[in-house]
Amino acid sequence: MDMSISSKTKLYKDDKLVFIGDGYKAITIMINSSKNQEPVREKFHKQLNMREKPRFSKGDDLEALRKEALESFGKQSETKTKKRKKSKIDYKLIWD
Repeated sequence: MDMSISSKTKLYKDDKLVFIGDGYKAITIMINSSKNQEPVREKFHKQLNMREKPRFSKGDDLEALRKEALESFGKQSETKTKKRKKSKIDYKLIWD
């Protein structure tokens, strides 16, 4: 495993490139493909525990939360696409 570039981890197996991408994903692939998983799991224990899992309460309706997120995303994209009208002053050079 080559983690020298933080944004792209490279995972090799038998001197062949198997994966390029997220470090967490590379670690999980490495654990799943190893014969003796426990030493590998212990070596990367901190990185695996650092990954925060989503927290939902029992009362949260996941479908309602998803719809709310999609609606707010739609509102953001609508405001970004509006362009302001240029006035005549934008095109004039004013000389004193």
